[in-house]
Amino acid sequence: MQTNIMSVDLEDYYCDLPFSEWSKYESRVVENTSLILDLFAKHDVKATFFVVGYIAELFPELIKEIDRKGHEIASHSYAHIDIRKSTQEEFEKDLKKSLDTLENITTKKVIGFRAPYFSITKNSFWAIKILSKYLRYDSSIFPVRTPLYGVPNAPRFIYKPNIINPIVEDEKSNLSEIPLATHRIPIIGNIPIAGGFHLRFFPYSYIKYGLNKINKNNNSFIFYIHPKDLDPKMPRIKEYGWHYYHNLKGALKKFENILEDFKFVTAKEQLKL
Repeated sequence: MQTNIMSVDLEDYYCDLPFSEWSKYESRVVENTSLILDLFAKHDVKATFFVVGYIAELFPELIKEIDRKGHEIASHSYAHIDIRKSTQEEFEKDLKKSLDTLENITTKKVIGFRAPYFSITKNSFWAIKILSKYLRYDSSIFPVRTPLYGVPNAPRFIYKPNIINPIVEDEKSNLSEIPLATHRIPIIGNIPIAGGFHLRFFPYSYIKYGLNKINKNNNSFIFYIHPKDLDPKMPRIKEYGWHYYHNLKGALKKFENILEDFKFVTAKEQLKL
């Protein structure tokens, strides 16, 4: 059976708000992450957790528990920053703070990164060069066209990106890119089926069909979940749109189906790093 990569964007429900607002909200991340860890244990899944550094500082024991259970800890930035709105200096400073925070907790080298909001796009390709200085892989490029993010002409499967033009493959690169899963439809383009909101939005039969097609073509995919995606009691935030709350009650069953129907390992294991 083809192995794939399971990932968790470990952040709290309020992390899409400005960083200065976070302290006003009561956390739900430990409870929701514990549910995910129980599901992974039940289905014998090992996953990569892309962790927001601030959350790791608040709950170091949660990060240690994830590590003890054999999952991989990777970076999701320190303050859940949108790289498209950051300078190169701001991004590198945030990245280093994130890596230091996570490595101090686990005493293990962090080798992977995922950008919040999948915010490595055409106008922020410079981030790949910075990432290549510190890490072995990235999983930020989503080969889709959406109103929020996407690089529709990027490769769909794992490759080594050129650090200047990351949609061009470069076998000499020391960084691997793990694009998020998509289903290719001729003329229409790539449809996102990698998890998160799209797990809650699309029928499970369609997601399963698209992911099976990837595996049948001898490719692997990466799937992701946020703890908040499985939280039907997620507090209402006036700044959030409808898509934050769509079908939260139905997500758990769909996610369990994913865990039952496909085989998953960490990014580190899949890339043999």
